[in-house]
Amino acid sequence: MTVEPATLMPGDTGTVTVDVANSGTEPVQISRAVLKGTEIKTLNDRTYEAAGTVGPGTTVSYTFTVRADPNTRDGVYYPWFSLDYGQDGSLSTHVPVRIEETPLTVVVTDRPDTFTEGKKEHIALVVGNPRTSPVTGITVAPRGEGIEAAQTGWFVGTLAPSAQANVTLDVIAHQETDLAFDITYHTGPNTHTTTVTLPVAFGQSNTRAELVVNNIEVHGSFGSYSVSGDITNAGLEAAKSVVVTSGDPAVPENPYPEYAIGSLDPDDLASFELDFSAENASSVPLVITYRDADGTPYTRTMPVSIDQHQAFTTGVHGADATETKDEAIPLPVMILFGVVGLGVIGAILKSSGLLNRWRK
Repeated sequence: MTVEPATLMPGDTGTVTVDVANSGTEPVQISRAVLKGTEIKTLNDRTYEAAGTVGPGTTVSYTFTVRADPNTRDGVYYPWFSLDYGQDGSLSTHVPVRIEETPLTVVVTDRPDTFTEGKKEHIALVVGNPRTSPVTGITVAPRGEGIEAAQTGWFVGTLAPSAQANVTLDVIAHQETDLAFDITYHTGPNTHTTTVTLPVAFGQSNTRAELVVNNIEVHGSFGSYSVSGDITNAGLEAAKSVVVTSGDPAVPENPYPEYAIGSLDPDDLASFELDFSAENASSVPLVITYRDADGTPYTRTMPVSIDQHQAFTTGVHGADATETKDEAIPLPVMILFGVVGLGVIGAILKSSGLLNRWRK
């Protein structure tokens, strides 16, 4: 006796095959073969109403299509098989059919701590088969409003009892939504689906690259400026294609209209230098663009203070630092101060008599 699939789910359709062998030396005339049960219903119960003859030393198979009652609980049920010989008697036996409601299990083993709009995220799943029989044709497919999937699905195939498979999918969320993974599988000719859902909420990742700017120095005169500084990656992921430039109202100028740093690994530091002009502005934005390992672009902007009223600016540190100016004393004024000073000293010496003593 064979049941296919080996275990049915409530409402499943399957087949029960009973093999009958004639071990005698005479043929046996079969008038009919039937399979009957309460929880297991036979769909082709009239197929073998004229079963024919089983010859000596031969085996005949009787296959019945059955359906498990949708309200049946887990357990083993015994539909009754009967082979009627007519006037020569009959043969009957019970066929064990197992019903299990247990579906496949799906566990999310890796997901981002938060989603970033337009960024490719990696989702890892483990699909397991807790049933006592194999499950075939397993596929995993993501879906959701505003969800773009790098893979339209993942084919797992067959899972033996107590076996599992690892699945990794890449998705891009364009809006906050529910991300669902449909796991479709087959028990015999029957199709079933298990779904796991993840809420998608946008935020800033705790592991992304975090660029910090320090040691900013501004040098400039008459609307033309040069800015230098250091950029450190204080995040936990690498920053790729890092480029620094100035934003409006600044106009980038040679020799460094923009500065390409390249990659910055976590805790790495790099220096940069920019040249630009700016009229009637007290500050200009410093624009830093970079990408993550998946190519998602990011932009960070920070203001840098400049003072159009100062002729020269040196040693400015930090975005909000004020500029300083060194003013020189004109040469004629210095000469005048020297002459006046000599006259004062002479008057003091004369009044004290020290000048006469010095002459003697």
